[in-house]
Amino acid sequence: MKPSRPIAAVLLLLALGATAARAAPDRFEAGVFAELNRLRSNPAAYADFLRDYRPRFEGRRLRGAEEGEIDILTREGVVAVDEAIRELRREKPLPELAWSDLLARAAADHVAVQSRSGAVGHYTRGQGPGERMRARGGGPYVNEVITYGHHTPEGVVDQLLIDDGVPDRGHRFSLLRPTHRFVGVACGRHPVHRTMCVALMSQTADGSPPPPPKRTP
Repeated sequence: MKPSRPIAAVLLLLALGATAARAAPDRFEAGVFAELNRLRSNPAAYADFLRDYRPRFEGRRLRGAEEGEIDILTREGVVAVDEAIRELRREKPLPELAWSDLLARAAADHVAVQSRSGAVGHYTRGQGPGERMRARGGGPYVNEVITYGHHTPEGVVDQLLIDDGVPDRGHRFSLLRPTHRFVGVACGRHPVHRTMCVALMSQTADGSPPPPPKRTP
Protein backbone atom coordinates (compact mmCIF):
# COMPACT_ATOMS: atom_id res chain seq x y z
CA MET A 1 0.00 0.00 0.00
CA LYS A 2 1.27 3.44 -0.88
CA PRO A 3 2.06 5.49 2.27
CA SER A 4 0.13 8.69 2.88
CA ARG A 5 1.25 12.00 4.30
CA PRO A 6 -0.81 14.90 5.63
CA ILE A 7 -1.32 17.85 3.30
CA ALA A 8 -1.04 21.34 4.75
CA ALA A 9 -4.52 22.71 5.33
CA VAL A 10 -3.60 26.38 5.15
CA LEU A 11 -1.99 28.02 2.13
CA LEU A 12 1.35 29.62 2.74
CA LEU A 13 0.04 32.95 1.49
CA LEU A 14 -2.42 33.04 4.38
CA ALA A 15 -0.21 31.49 7.03
CA LEU A 16 3.03 33.41 6.71
CA GLY A 17 4.44 36.89 6.97
CA ALA A 18 8.13 37.65 6.51
CA THR A 19 8.45 41.10 8.02
CA ALA A 20 10.49 40.02 11.02
CA ALA A 21 13.14 37.42 11.68
CA ARG A 22 11.59 34.81 13.96
CA ALA A 23 12.98 31.68 15.55
CA ALA A 24 9.98 29.62 16.70
CA PRO A 25 8.50 27.90 13.64
CA ASP A 26 4.96 28.71 12.64
CA ARG A 27 2.64 26.02 11.33
CA PHE A 28 4.04 25.93 7.80
CA GLU A 29 7.70 26.01 8.83
CA ALA A 30 7.03 23.28 11.39
CA GLY A 31 5.50 21.28 8.54
CA VAL A 32 8.65 21.67 6.43
CA PHE A 33 10.75 20.64 9.43
CA ALA A 34 8.61 17.52 9.95
CA GLU A 35 8.71 16.69 6.24
CA LEU A 36 12.52 16.90 6.18
CA ASN A 37 12.70 14.40 9.01
CA ARG A 38 10.10 12.18 7.37
CA LEU A 39 12.42 12.05 4.38
CA ARG A 40 15.57 11.39 6.38
CA SER A 41 14.03 8.72 8.57
CA ASN A 42 13.13 6.59 5.54
CA PRO A 43 14.32 7.91 2.15
CA ALA A 44 13.39 4.71 0.32
CA ALA A 45 9.75 4.93 1.43
CA TYR A 46 9.68 8.64 0.60
CA ALA A 47 10.31 7.79 -3.04
CA ASP A 48 6.69 6.68 -3.32
CA PHE A 49 5.49 10.20 -2.54
CA LEU A 50 7.27 11.55 -5.61
CA ARG A 51 5.04 9.46 -7.82
CA ASP A 52 2.34 12.06 -7.18
CA TYR A 53 4.33 14.45 -9.37
CA ARG A 54 4.11 12.37 -12.53
CA PRO A 55 0.41 12.97 -13.41
CA ARG A 56 0.89 16.73 -12.93
CA PHE A 57 3.25 17.07 -15.89
CA GLU A 58 2.17 18.39 -19.27
CA GLY A 59 5.40 18.04 -21.19
CA ARG A 60 7.87 20.08 -19.15
CA ARG A 61 5.15 22.10 -17.38
CA LEU A 62 4.34 21.12 -13.80
CA ARG A 63 0.81 22.13 -12.85
CA GLY A 64 0.34 23.72 -9.43
CA ALA A 65 -0.90 21.27 -6.83
CA GLU A 66 -2.88 23.74 -4.72
CA GLU A 67 -5.32 26.56 -5.46
CA GLY A 68 -3.30 29.68 -6.17
CA GLU A 69 -0.04 27.77 -6.66
CA ILE A 70 1.63 28.76 -9.92
CA ASP A 71 2.53 26.32 -12.71
CA ILE A 72 6.27 25.80 -13.11
CA LEU A 73 8.04 25.31 -16.42
CA THR A 74 10.71 22.74 -15.62
CA ARG A 75 13.85 22.05 -17.62
CA GLU A 76 13.81 18.27 -17.49
CA GLY A 77 10.21 17.29 -16.96
CA VAL A 78 9.34 13.89 -15.53
CA VAL A 79 12.86 12.54 -16.21
CA ALA A 80 14.20 14.30 -13.10
CA VAL A 81 11.35 12.90 -11.01
CA ASP A 82 12.08 9.34 -12.09
CA GLU A 83 15.76 9.81 -11.34
CA ALA A 84 15.00 11.09 -7.83
CA ILE A 85 12.78 8.08 -7.19
CA ARG A 86 15.56 5.69 -8.22
CA GLU A 87 18.13 7.48 -6.05
CA LEU A 88 15.94 7.60 -2.95
CA ARG A 89 15.23 3.89 -3.14
CA ARG A 90 18.96 3.26 -2.70
CA GLU A 91 19.32 5.56 0.34
CA LYS A 92 19.51 4.26 3.90
CA PRO A 93 17.85 5.98 6.88
CA LEU A 94 19.68 9.07 8.18
CA PRO A 95 19.76 10.84 11.56
CA GLU A 96 16.84 13.20 12.01
CA LEU A 97 17.53 16.92 12.26
CA ALA A 98 17.11 19.00 15.41
CA TRP A 99 15.67 22.52 15.27
CA SER A 100 18.09 25.45 15.64
CA ASP A 101 16.75 28.91 16.53
CA LEU A 102 19.90 30.61 15.28
CA LEU A 103 19.77 28.91 11.88
CA ALA A 104 16.09 29.83 11.64
CA ARG A 105 16.81 33.50 12.38
CA ALA A 106 19.47 33.69 9.68
CA ALA A 107 17.07 32.02 7.22
CA ALA A 108 14.34 34.51 8.18
CA ASP A 109 16.71 37.42 7.57
CA HIS A 110 17.03 36.25 3.96
CA VAL A 111 13.27 35.83 3.55
CA ALA A 112 12.67 39.32 4.94
CA VAL A 113 14.94 40.89 2.30
CA GLN A 114 13.74 38.91 -0.71
CA SER A 115 10.08 39.26 0.25
CA ARG A 116 10.50 42.99 -0.35
CA SER A 117 12.99 43.03 -3.22
CA GLY A 118 11.73 40.11 -5.30
CA ALA A 119 15.30 38.86 -5.70
CA VAL A 120 16.15 35.16 -5.82
CA GLY A 121 19.23 33.14 -4.93
CA HIS A 122 21.49 32.85 -1.92
CA TYR A 123 23.02 36.34 -1.95
CA THR A 124 21.34 39.63 -1.16
CA ARG A 125 23.12 42.87 -0.31
CA GLY A 126 26.37 41.01 -0.86
CA GLN A 127 25.70 38.59 1.97
CA GLY A 128 25.49 34.83 1.60
CA PRO A 129 24.46 32.24 4.18
CA GLY A 130 27.79 32.35 6.02
CA GLU A 131 27.76 36.13 6.35
CA ARG A 132 24.18 36.08 7.59
CA MET A 133 25.12 33.54 10.23
CA ARG A 134 28.08 35.63 11.36
CA ALA A 135 25.82 38.67 11.64
CA ARG A 136 23.67 36.62 14.01
CA GLY A 137 26.67 35.63 16.12
CA GLY A 138 27.13 32.16 14.64
CA GLY A 139 29.65 30.51 12.35
CA PRO A 140 29.74 30.13 8.56
CA TYR A 141 29.72 26.34 8.40
CA VAL A 142 26.20 26.05 7.01
CA ASN A 143 24.43 24.73 3.94
CA GLU A 144 21.40 26.55 2.52
CA VAL A 145 18.59 25.42 0.24
CA ILE A 146 15.76 27.62 -1.09
CA THR A 147 12.50 26.97 -2.93
CA TYR A 148 10.14 29.41 -4.62
CA GLY A 149 6.50 29.03 -5.58
CA HIS A 150 5.37 26.09 -3.43
CA HIS A 151 2.47 26.36 -0.98
CA THR A 152 2.81 23.11 0.98
CA PRO A 153 5.64 21.63 3.07
CA GLU A 154 5.46 18.55 0.86
CA GLY A 155 5.94 20.65 -2.27
CA VAL A 156 8.96 22.40 -0.77
CA VAL A 157 10.76 19.15 0.04
CA ASP A 158 9.73 17.46 -3.20
CA GLN A 159 11.13 20.31 -5.30
CA LEU A 160 14.47 20.13 -3.49
CA LEU A 161 14.67 16.37 -3.97
CA ILE A 162 13.81 16.43 -7.66
CA ASP A 163 16.26 19.30 -8.17
CA ASP A 164 15.18 19.96 -11.74
CA GLY A 165 17.81 21.73 -13.84
CA VAL A 166 20.61 21.35 -11.28
CA PRO A 167 23.24 19.05 -12.86
CA ASP A 168 24.92 17.98 -9.61
CA ARG A 169 21.61 17.66 -7.69
CA GLY A 170 23.17 19.75 -4.94
CA HIS A 171 19.89 20.44 -3.12
CA ARG A 172 19.07 16.74 -2.96
CA PHE A 173 22.55 16.00 -1.69
CA SER A 174 22.14 18.66 1.00
CA LEU A 175 18.91 17.16 2.33
CA LEU A 176 20.51 13.72 2.45
CA ARG A 177 23.90 14.72 3.86
CA PRO A 178 24.61 12.36 6.80
CA THR A 179 26.65 14.92 8.74
CA HIS A 180 23.81 17.43 9.01
CA ARG A 181 22.36 17.47 12.51
CA PHE A 182 20.51 20.81 12.80
CA VAL A 183 18.17 22.88 10.64
CA GLY A 184 16.33 26.19 10.78
CA VAL A 185 13.48 26.98 8.39
CA ALA A 186 11.89 30.30 7.42
CA CYS A 187 9.17 30.79 4.81
CA GLY A 188 7.19 33.76 3.55
CA ARG A 189 5.78 35.78 0.69
CA HIS A 190 7.67 36.55 -2.51
CA PRO A 191 6.51 39.32 -4.87
CA VAL A 192 7.40 37.37 -8.03
CA HIS A 193 6.97 33.70 -7.13
CA ARG A 194 4.35 34.31 -4.42
CA THR A 195 6.10 32.12 -1.84
CA MET A 196 9.60 31.17 -0.76
CA CYS A 197 11.13 28.89 1.83
CA VAL A 198 14.72 28.87 3.16
CA ALA A 199 16.31 26.02 5.12
CA LEU A 200 19.74 26.37 6.71
CA MET A 201 21.45 23.15 7.79
CA SER A 202 24.62 22.52 9.73
CA GLN A 203 26.54 19.97 11.70
CA THR A 204 26.25 22.28 14.72
CA ALA A 205 23.39 24.35 16.12
CA ASP A 206 25.18 27.67 15.52
CA GLY A 207 27.17 26.98 12.36
CA SER A 208 30.44 26.69 14.25
CA PRO A 209 33.08 24.14 13.20
CA PRO A 210 32.13 20.61 14.21
CA PRO A 211 34.20 19.08 17.02
CA PRO A 212 37.10 16.91 15.87
CA PRO A 213 36.39 13.17 15.78
CA LYS A 214 37.33 11.27 18.90
CA ARG A 215 40.53 9.32 18.67
CA THR A 216 40.34 5.64 19.27
CA PRO A 217 42.98 4.25 21.63
